[in-house]
Amino acid sequence: MDRLDQSGPRGVASEAPMYGRRQPRLPKASDVLADRLRGQILGNQMQPGEPLRSEATLIAETGFSRGTVREALRLLESDGLIEIRRGPHGGIRVAEPDLSHVTRSLALLLTLSGTTMRAFSEFRQLVEPAAAAAAARTATEEQRGWLLALANAGSPRNGSWEPSIEFHEALGVCSNNEIVRLVIAAFGQELTWHVPGEQLSDRDMEETRRAHLSIAQAVAAGDADRAAKAMVRHLQQFERVLAANGRLDQPVLPPERWLSN
Repeated sequence: MDRLDQSGPRGVASEAPMYGRRQPRLPKASDVLADRLRGQILGNQMQPGEPLRSEATLIAETGFSRGTVREALRLLESDGLIEIRRGPHGGIRVAEPDLSHVTRSLALLLTLSGTTMRAFSEFRQLVEPAAAAAAARTATEEQRGWLLALANAGSPRNGSWEPSIEFHEALGVCSNNEIVRLVIAAFGQELTWHVPGEQLSDRDMEETRRAHLSIAQAVAAGDADRAAKAMVRHLQQFERVLAANGRLDQPVLPPERWLSN
């Protein structure tokens, strides 16, 4: 039987249960071990590529069963904290942080919760104008050139929305604020999933390109106020298109979109 460490990060309460009071759920052994290993990786500031102890060593040191150890490692792998390589040159190593784990989980959560396009648009109008202003204040010359190039790439001639979606994520990078960058990137998957299905016209694409160019030019000029206002206009125009298509009070990704994939 697996031995739980009661003093671990999720230590089990030792109080006797009171009458009529619901007892707290005892943590699974794999959760306890995953918490312990997660704490070691983060607390010791282990770097990507550093090896962790082998599965056999973890079994011997902790007293947990092979199944429990493997389940704990799967939890860490799903977090994106470790990678497990099989074979003679394999092993368990700390992984490079992968934002896609967060973006896909968040996009699925918004889909399952039925988040509407109106709520998503309101969020974007709160965050992205501030990101544009921050980019105008802090972007490097290289970043300003990159943003201008992306704005010009979003042409209706190439028939793709990818450069337009990338533009918004790039703006988060150009803000040079790690939290702003992560927040905008975390919603990038939602844009990737919903924008291509909105049946937007070539005119919509051209208006988007012009809006992005206006934002990029304001950022390049270092004009924070103009950059923020240009972003507000862009997002409000996109909201009007969605309203005209009857999409604002529908889920960001309607269920029928998944069935058609």
